[in-house]
Amino acid sequence: MQEVEKLFVYFTIYSFIGWFCEVVFCSFLSKRIVNRGFLAGPVCPVYGFGALFIIWLLEPVAFSLPFVFITGMAITSIIEYITGWLLETFFGTRWWDYSNKRFNLQGRVCLENSICFGMMGVLLIEVIHPITEKLVGNIPYSYLMIIDILLFVVFIVDSIFTLNTLVNLNERLRKLYEFTEELRKNTDIQEWFNEREFLKSFEKLKIIIEEGKAGINQKIEIGRTSLNNKLEESKANLNQIIEESKTGFNHKFEESKLELNKKLREKFEALTAKRGSGHRLIKAFPGMRSVRYNAQLGHLKEALKELKQKVTK
Repeated sequence: MQEVEKLFVYFTIYSFIGWFCEVVFCSFLSKRIVNRGFLAGPVCPVYGFGALFIIWLLEPVAFSLPFVFITGMAITSIIEYITGWLLETFFGTRWWDYSNKRFNLQGRVCLENSICFGMMGVLLIEVIHPITEKLVGNIPYSYLMIIDILLFVVFIVDSIFTLNTLVNLNERLRKLYEFTEELRKNTDIQEWFNEREFLKSFEKLKIIIEEGKAGINQKIEIGRTSLNNKLEESKANLNQIIEESKTGFNHKFEESKLELNKKLREKFEALTAKRGSGHRLIKAFPGMRSVRYNAQLGHLKEALKELKQKVTK
């Protein structure tokens, strides 16, 4: 029975080691600290499952290092492929993509990573697990139970939080897609909207709104002055009244158009705001692609990048 409690501790330890290796490697490539993990906590569960499978299947044949290397490479590659497929199927998002690497399988696994995992499997069997097994074996059973319960609660809370973030991210992408479709069909906004330069379009819209406010105020003031002058010259001139009515109508139309642009800008800012946008996951997996809303995910990445640049200035 005690072996079951140990397994969960092993799983947590190897999930942490996997997360640490990912953070070091990805931070080195990105030249910045990257919290490389599906969950918010310092763990990568896929490494924990991979380690447990390798220990379970290969520890009895640890005397044959070539066999451990090849089989470990196969086991971890299968787990990585299944994990990628599950995430893509259930969340409509591809978290990593090895399509640009040689000898890849549907972009979910590649030979380069598999070789690294094979070497890690040998290191696990020969060095890491014997040390871990000895350390965990020295923990009294009562303490082991408490540790398991605490770790389990943390994992559950973290998983719920992450799943909620994923659902919100997909919902945000869906709304951003609907918003983009709405813009594409609206003929009143063609003067500023360009889907290929999505973010720049809204920067242009911001300028249009500011210029529109100033222009309307100026026109209203000129209209008032002109109207007063004309009324003084001839209050009975019907043509002047009709002309002023047209001017008033034009002012109202421009105000209405300006109001529409303001609402579109506010909706865009709400959809691309950092809060609740899955920013941590996007930052952790910069190569993330959405199956259905990849263009909108690109817009969101661009907006979050722009927001970060503004904050750091």
